[in-house]
Amino acid sequence: MRLAFICSEFEGLLKTGGLADATRGLATALQQAGHQVQVILPRYGALYGVEQTADWQSLYFDLGHQTYGCAVRHTVVDGIKVALIEHHQFFQRPRPYDDGEQPYPDNLQRFAFFCKAALAYLQTQPESIDIVHGHDWQSALAACYLKEMQLGALAQSKFVLTVHNAAYQQGFGREQLGLLGLDHWHLPAELPTTLLALGLWQADSINTVSPGYRDELLTEPAANGLAELYQQKQNRFVGILNGCDYSRWDPSTDLSLPARYDGSDLSGKALCKAELRRQTQLPDSNAPLFVSVSRITGQKGFTLLIPALQQFLSNTDAQVLLMGTGEQQFIQPLRGLEQQFPQQFRLLEGFDEPLSHQVEAAGDFFLMPSLFEPCGLNQIYSLRYGTVPLVRATGGLKDTVTDLSERGATGVVFEEPTVAALVEALSIASALYRNKRRYRSVQQRGMAQVFDWQQAAIAYQALYAQTIANAE
Repeated sequence: MRLAFICSEFEGLLKTGGLADATRGLATALQQAGHQVQVILPRYGALYGVEQTADWQSLYFDLGHQTYGCAVRHTVVDGIKVALIEHHQFFQRPRPYDDGEQPYPDNLQRFAFFCKAALAYLQTQPESIDIVHGHDWQSALAACYLKEMQLGALAQSKFVLTVHNAAYQQGFGREQLGLLGLDHWHLPAELPTTLLALGLWQADSINTVSPGYRDELLTEPAANGLAELYQQKQNRFVGILNGCDYSRWDPSTDLSLPARYDGSDLSGKALCKAELRRQTQLPDSNAPLFVSVSRITGQKGFTLLIPALQQFLSNTDAQVLLMGTGEQQFIQPLRGLEQQFPQQFRLLEGFDEPLSHQVEAAGDFFLMPSLFEPCGLNQIYSLRYGTVPLVRATGGLKDTVTDLSERGATGVVFEEPTVAALVEALSIASALYRNKRRYRSVQQRGMAQVFDWQQAAIAYQALYAQTIANAE
């Protein structure tokens, strides 16, 4: 099949979170399976230094009663062809979505332009496109525009929309339909006015990034007001678990680690823990080290984690090390924990890719108490790194981690989104760590788990084929 990804992030070029890992991992696996994949991405300010191929082209198209022009630059990332939509006014900014505090006020217009430009570019291709695959709200309008642009290479194209995080939708007012070039459309009165809703409404098929999250989106409040749309599409709505790029996330080959190890010889993991403690001035200890690499936001469970750690660290000698960036409402109390528990707690504010691997390798447990989690990748990385995940039973977390109470346990899972339930899970993890034989069994079983992109690519191939068959 000939496939075109329209997305706002792609690992190796621009990454703010798991979306970038997912688009690259899936594109790579599909291309390795024999499909032709091209990716279309805005040329953000951070990409002006990226090496390009010599060929480029200019495009002109109409949007919202205006004619726009843009350039399309080309680059290649590990064999994947990437087209970069260049428009200085819209995309030559240091950050993709916001100024560091607030979303850009013209995001609606920016990503409407991006979707229209991406399809205008695809129309010029010499070969027909079987599937246009959009990712999240930034690409959702392409589902609408494709209905009006099915000429040339897009004549028979079908649109698949993947929802990586249903909480982000990009709202607009009906008076802005002209800006979007949709003022001649007759939108159902009950249709929510968000870009994600428009994409769900017009997509030929939709999916999200785990079976568990798919089921959650059929009801409120998980669907954030869009449950009826997901229900209407549920015969063409599937959950496909994200994969892991084990060429980058494997402690036996990871060159960013001070020592390498695998399930049969974990001595290198102890060296990784000792080195991280040395770097962060945490004292040596026989107590477990809990770690996390995360966006520091409400979604990730910090409303639970901060008070839970306050209780837990007061009654144990366990250590906790968190790495990430996020909201000041959580950063400040985390700094308070650092002052209150100087021998037990560290916050590494910021993000560094090699250091994130070192944190994964050093931990005994990985904390992921998310309020919701479409798929999650860090718990999958943690399994491979022998860092037993402690997660809440939601979305993709419950699809990938098996609780101690079940056969084949690979982690600690708690159900209720309460501080008390999280404190109990932390205590259960500490007790598991003291039972060295059982802990090692859970750890090694987790390291043997495989969630690769090849499995995900097979499921996406089936989704694409069914989407085409439904149209025939």
